[in-house]
Amino acid sequence: MTTSALPTAVVFDCDGTLADTERLAEQAWQLTLREHDYEPSPADFAAVIGRPFPWCWDYFAGRADLGEQAAFVERLRTRFERLFDEDLDLHPDTVATMRALAEAGVPLAMASSSSHRHVLAVLERGDLRELVSVVVGADDVPHHKPDPTPYVVAARDLGLPAERCTAVEDTGVGVAAGRAAGMFTVAVLRPGIERATLAEADRVVDEVTVAALVPERQEVAS
Repeated sequence: MTTSALPTAVVFDCDGTLADTERLAEQAWQLTLREHDYEPSPADFAAVIGRPFPWCWDYFAGRADLGEQAAFVERLRTRFERLFDEDLDLHPDTVATMRALAEAGVPLAMASSSSHRHVLAVLERGDLRELVSVVVGADDVPHHKPDPTPYVVAARDLGLPAERCTAVEDTGVGVAAGRAAGMFTVAVLRPGIERATLAEADRVVDEVTVAALVPERQEVAS
């Protein structure tokens, strides 16, 4: 693999892009919301996908009486952690691409709307932790996707301008963040996601590959 066929650095989203955790989160939210006589719709989940917990809480609290937040969070977390332990899958295309990039010496980072601890747990599950130089979780930054801060911080910690990095996402919220940071932004179309919601991405692909992450300007130069 030649250097010209490689991106300079890649910042991956976690949930949905690397790990099939959005499915698990939906299940946990659905079961917990039902306890409050609210049945979330596909439109509800489309509205909150890619958002950090405080945003999701405000969204659903505006539609149902969720009671005391700490008690709700504890039930939600318990359900999600059980599902995570029993049923977590990593997307093999992203895993294979991360391994190939790391082997080729491409710096890797994670930028997520989930906690730093959660991202580390996902990486550990896939035996990927040693491949990633930088992890930016929701608790590491004051502003969250679609704000560009997670990607800006990831690029800074990699020691590179954001414009030299590729962002890999699976939601419109994440795509907006990557683009706003100035990164070449690739969106992978996962089940349940409408292609139209990814329209702002520089490139939309059906699977994550090394070639798909090379910016167009770099392809032309090579």
